[in-house]
Amino acid sequence: MLARRLTQSGIEQFDAFLASLKGHPTTDAPLELLTDSGTSEPIDIEIDAEVRSFRSRLEIAEYLSRLLRKDTSTLRADAGFWCWLALYWFESLCPVVKDCWHPGDRYRWLADLEDPRRTCRHLLAGPFQIYRAHRDDPRRAMSLLCGTPTQPGALVSLIASRPSLVTCNSVVGVATRLYYDAANGRNRPGVSGNSPGSPRRFADVLSQLDLTWDLHSLSIEQLLTLLPAEFDKFHRSNSHRQRPLIE
Repeated sequence: MLARRLTQSGIEQFDAFLASLKGHPTTDAPLELLTDSGTSEPIDIEIDAEVRSFRSRLEIAEYLSRLLRKDTSTLRADAGFWCWLALYWFESLCPVVKDCWHPGDRYRWLADLEDPRRTCRHLLAGPFQIYRAHRDDPRRAMSLLCGTPTQPGALVSLIASRPSLVTCNSVVGVATRLYYDAANGRNRPGVSGNSPGSPRRFADVLSQLDLTWDLHSLSIEQLLTLLPAEFDKFHRSNSHRQRPLIE
C-alpha cells in the first residue's frame, strides 16, 4: 500500500480506538482510517509499505531506513505519517493475549515528536531515530535496538529519551559494551533497579560526568575508564584502568 499520513481527525480517531481497548480489547483496528479522505491524506513522495512482522527494534529500524531512503527530512518529522504507519502495522505489532489486544502506552502508537521522552517510546519512530543517529555504525547502538518491538528495555527510556545522550557515540557505545550480550543477541538479564552497575546507575553516573566532561569528545575506551568500579564486571576491563573520578 502507498503510505499516507493521518490527518488530525484520523489521529484523534486512532487515539479513541486505543482508549476503547481498555473496555473492549477485541475491537478490530480501524484500518479504514488509512485510506479515507477525511482521516488520511497523500504524502509528497511515493513510498510503498508492506505489512510485515519484526523480531527486533533493529529490524524495524533497518526496514524504515530503506523505506525512507528517498526522503530527505520531511517525513522523519511528520507525526501524521508515523501515526499512519503505526496503524497500518497495528495488527502485526500489537501483542495479543487470549485473543485480546494489549497495546500498552498510547505513545507507542501516537507519535509525539516534540517530546523526546515520548518519541523514544514510539514503536517505529523510536528505533528509527536511534538507528539514524548511529547509521555510520549501527552495531554501536545494539543495546538500544536489540529488544523486541514492544519490549525495548530500560536503557531506551534512560538514554534515548535524552537527545544529548542518544546521539553521543561514546555513551551509546559504552552502553552496548556494558549490557549487550552479542552471543545471545540480547541485553544481559538480571540487571535492573538501582543495583550496582545497572542501567539506572549508568544514567546517574553519566549525569555527574556530564557536569565536568564533554561526553561527545570522549572515545568509548576513555568513557569506560571514568566509570566507577561497579561497572568493571560488565566490560572486563584490565587491571591498569585509571582510578574512577566518581565513586
